[in-house]
This record gives sequence, structure tokens and C-alpha cells, in this order.
Amino acid sequence: MSQSRPPEARIAELTEKKSQLDAQIAALDARRRLSQKKDEDRIKWLLGTLVFDRLSAEPALQSIVRRDLPDRLTERDQTRGLWRLLFPDSQEDRS
Repeated sequence: MSQSRPPEARIAELTEKKSQLDAQIAALDARRRLSQKKDEDRIKWLLGTLVFDRLSAEPALQSIVRRDLPDRLTERDQTRGLWRLLFPDSQEDRS
């Protein structure tokens, strides 16, 4: 006759396995989120590069950037003169 383990031992064993699975799930989720963030950052960089490269040749795009970008500039961006770098011919003071 085999003697079965007490229920407390089985509960402890299953609790340990659950903790290990929870840790594996958390690690996989963190890797997935990091991968998504990298993909999003890459897309933003590619779009930004595309817009920057086309800015001088596309008047409609210039108009959009001139209209919407000032709201996104921080004080540090203004101090660094980023607006003047984008639009050196601009007489507007964006600081």
C-alpha cells in the first residue's frame, strides 16, 4: 500500500509551481512589451526621418509642421533653437 502525501505538501508543491509559472509569464510579458516599445520607437524614428527629409520639398507638409510642431516643443527645445534649425528662413520667434 502506497502512502499518499499529506494535502499540505501537495498544496505547497502546487503553490511553488504556480509562483514559477507566474514569474515566467511576467518575464515573457516584459519581453513582449519591450519588443513592442522598440518597434514603436523604430516606426516613430522612420516617420520622423521621412518627414524631415521631405520637409523642404513639400509645402503642404511644411504648413502642417509649422502649425502643429510649436505645441510639442519644450522649453529646452526652444532654448536649443530647434525651430530655427528646421526653418532657418523663419522670422517668427518661437521661444
